[in-house]
Amino acid sequence: MYVILENLRRDGVSDKELCLIPKPRYVKKTDSSLLKVTEKLTVKSDVSENFHYIIEEFFAALFMNHLKKYESLQLEKRSESISLRSIFSHVKKNFPEIDFDSIREMDLWKTQGYLIKCDETSIMVYSESLKGIYYGLQTLLQVCKSVKVQFSLVPVIIVDYPQFLIRGVSDDVSRGQTPTIENLKKFLKDLSHYKINHYYLVYMHDMYQFRNHPEIGKNRGAYSKEEITELYRYAKKYFVELVPIFQTIGHWDNILQNKIYWNYGEFPGSNSLNIANQEIYYLLDEMIGELRESFKSDYFHIAADESWDVGKLASKNYVENNGLAKAYLEHYKKVYNLAKKHGYKKIIIYHDILCKYDEILENLPKDIIIMYWNYSTKKTHKILEKIKGLELNFVVSPSILDYNRIFPSLSKFEENIINLTRYGYQKGALGEITSSWGDYNNKEIRENIYYGFIFSSEMGWNPDKIVDLPRFWRSLMVLFFGVRNIRYLEIFSIFRSIQDKKRLHVRERSYYNHFFSHPYTKKSSQYRKNIKIRNYDTLIADLDSVLSLCNELMTMEIDHKEQIRNLAFVAKHMRFFCMKRIHSKKMVSFNPEKGNIKFAAIYLKEIEKLRKWLHDLVEQHQSLWIECAKKFGFKPIEQKYLWLDTFYTDMVSKIENKEPWENPNIPSETIYLDAKHRHSVYNTYYKKEISIREGIKSAYIQVMAGNFAVIRVNNAYAGNVITKNSLNYVTNLYNLKIINIKPLLNIGKNTLVIENSDFEGGICPVNVYGEIVLDSGEKQEIISNRSWKANRTKGAEWKKVKSLGRPPRFIGGLSYPDFTNGIVSSKSSYIAQFNFLVGRIPKLFYWLLKISFKLFHRYGLIE
Repeated sequence: MYVILENLRRDGVSDKELCLIPKPRYVKKTDSSLLKVTEKLTVKSDVSENFHYIIEEFFAALFMNHLKKYESLQLEKRSESISLRSIFSHVKKNFPEIDFDSIREMDLWKTQGYLIKCDETSIMVYSESLKGIYYGLQTLLQVCKSVKVQFSLVPVIIVDYPQFLIRGVSDDVSRGQTPTIENLKKFLKDLSHYKINHYYLVYMHDMYQFRNHPEIGKNRGAYSKEEITELYRYAKKYFVELVPIFQTIGHWDNILQNKIYWNYGEFPGSNSLNIANQEIYYLLDEMIGELRESFKSDYFHIAADESWDVGKLASKNYVENNGLAKAYLEHYKKVYNLAKKHGYKKIIIYHDILCKYDEILENLPKDIIIMYWNYSTKKTHKILEKIKGLELNFVVSPSILDYNRIFPSLSKFEENIINLTRYGYQKGALGEITSSWGDYNNKEIRENIYYGFIFSSEMGWNPDKIVDLPRFWRSLMVLFFGVRNIRYLEIFSIFRSIQDKKRLHVRERSYYNHFFSHPYTKKSSQYRKNIKIRNYDTLIADLDSVLSLCNELMTMEIDHKEQIRNLAFVAKHMRFFCMKRIHSKKMVSFNPEKGNIKFAAIYLKEIEKLRKWLHDLVEQHQSLWIECAKKFGFKPIEQKYLWLDTFYTDMVSKIENKEPWENPNIPSETIYLDAKHRHSVYNTYYKKEISIREGIKSAYIQVMAGNFAVIRVNNAYAGNVITKNSLNYVTNLYNLKIINIKPLLNIGKNTLVIENSDFEGGICPVNVYGEIVLDSGEKQEIISNRSWKANRTKGAEWKKVKSLGRPPRFIGGLSYPDFTNGIVSSKSSYIAQFNFLVGRIPKLFYWLLKISFKLFHRYGLIE
């Protein structure tokens, strides 16, 4: 197949470097003179008319704002053959070092390769496949973009084909920020320009509108059959496989939060399905069958990673009788067969659980594809040696390291993608799939994932070559933005320096924890010392430079201008972070009750500015969100901004009314009975007597469980709460719950009992805060503390509880909830992490974990 552009003319000279992503395997300039596209241009091709859009879109992109020139273009259909002998002879003359005959025998050349050849008046793109023609035209477009002169290009000869069959990206659409179909189309088309050919949607088991399961994905933007069908067809148009990542055992906690589905899980809110329950296979069969109506690819990803809860409760006997490895293996085979039953030919599975057991690896179906994920900067990976030794197919999966960060970690994702992709290639990987994740509600600016995904295309095409990083970033500025002045690369250089030199003085993954934390949480010299603001003046100046550069770019005619707004927002966000920390550090030593009037006026003005900037940030964040994602997931993030605004408003009131500073965290302590039953599933019952002497206006409690708490007041059911360490949206949304207990209370003595079940093998903790407003207006608090009693079994002797202390100790900060409006406390993403880790680490190191968390508290690492 070929596409030939004729009637070009020589026009000028250029010595500019070619900006090509990914860089072709063999490329050579054949002349310093430019070739210019003129009005006399003719286009000849033997490409089928059904695929003429490939050529038409090439010219639409080339001419962009000059549509009249494009409209006059005539595409001449030709069926006669061209002289391949002379073309191939030309290739061999220009690249004597390569064995072009052998290259032509390679499958990757036949299915995806292409060559570009220029002479004095024409350009030809040749390939043995439609995909190759498409890729060749994308490279030709980049050749044209490499020079400043419009509609001109440097004469080249290019022989190109990938080293990997699969060059993909994995997009987390399930953790709050659900992209619109139009935004996904944009990503598909843009990334196909860089020869990405696989696009994975995470996690489709709870982000698809299943006919018989309306509760799944409800109020989260789950995709309809029609939306996915439309998206799949669009992806095929640009030679991209659209593949669902469908969890078949783990990461089911979004669904298993719902009581309707508890019988399918290990326990309520479990991460994992109950593999001893045959009903789950009927459910999976039904769901996979429905997905097949929209996802028509040969590929299907059954996930199966991080299934930490298997064998803990519902399947405990089954697992003990069969052995964990065998139980997993049988499950994987059943799911594999279900996917095959519905027409999927190439089944992919994550590596992390199955690679722990030789029995599984040795008995997996031989055509299954293992996806090995690792987000470190390691250069070697022993697990791949084992997989290769068993002759199993595999792909590697690095990350753009964007999760829970304000901006992807540039240097780290470069190193991760380079090292893992190169090592995977050396060990025989089929390809690489670079992941983006949205842990803890996916607060990140979605479109900032472009840069890591585009970088992965470079490595996916050329995993055997050394990447010239400066060349890549210069090329990205030209190809993605249409900007040739490398001065604007300073934007990325500043972000990189902030990350690499730790100029914010907080861990990248803790950024949001500190950003949304209470600005006046403690009054101590240690806390003041913990707020590190060294060289923030130069950092703020650099961020102002980023904003100036972005403002300049916004006045220019460039591509992807919306990305400049995203970059500017990141700079504004970090700038606010700095100003917040500077202000908080000063306020540690200021007493709003007795403080100097002069300083009080200064701090009031600072707070006024901070609130104004904060209001601007939340408006911009929401605007950028809605431009690319469905609205559903932004509300929890908006609430975090609103809480921060409330904290500032409260301080204004204290300063103006000369009120004393008070600890902004609820006084409730996180309590537990003892730590004797770690690494097992067990219950703890907590009891508190409540005396009420008059009528009640309102009565609410907020409960943090560890993990599943059933609340009863005077033996009557009041509600339940599931609190688990999770990266997933629904679990994080509901890990604190407010319960109205007024209907169950009486004047006189009342008994509050919490039956708490710890499924993670932790210490079974709870934290309870409540307010009872009496008819007289008096407020009566319910506070979990050492005055509570607990036991392990009903009817047993009640014993004194132990305490981890009040927040932010061990669980992060918990502000006073807004009971009137049903809004739970502002909370840390790490609220359940301590109890989770207790159940994960060896018992011997429990004391060390406690000391570590005490140090985290002392040095303000979890706020």
